[in-house]
Amino acid sequence: MDIIINTTKLGIYGKLSEMAEMTGKDGAFVDGLWESMLACEELYNEFAYYVQTGNIQNAMRVEGYSLIDLYVHRIDRYNIANDTGKNTEACNKAAMILETFKAMADLMTDPEGYIKLLNDGRGLDKM
Repeated sequence: MDIIINTTKLGIYGKLSEMAEMTGKDGAFVDGLWESMLACEELYNEFAYYVQTGNIQNAMRVEGYSLIDLYVHRIDRYNIANDTGKNTEACNKAAMILETFKAMADLMTDPEGYIKLLNDGRGLDKM
């Protein structure tokens, strides 16, 4: 009897681990995101597409939000925190991608809480 092993998931996990290491994310981050991907085939497929193409497929929606929406939100928060007004070369795009996928996992887990976080404004001082 021949045993056939599909190594696709091993490769995707390897890329996730590699990106996490490059961006300073710890093992708990990798484990949590990987568990979310295994629990949600759509999220896994989106990440696999990203790994294969370097682009976000943007087919997945949760409560009306797509990965692009969450990526733009992450970039916007980065720009505000760094007071740049634009996305510079100093921004770690790989970290932003990982944080975007984690944000989608968080949105799936707690839609109400995460949507509140998204809608709480841009972090600007209020008068």
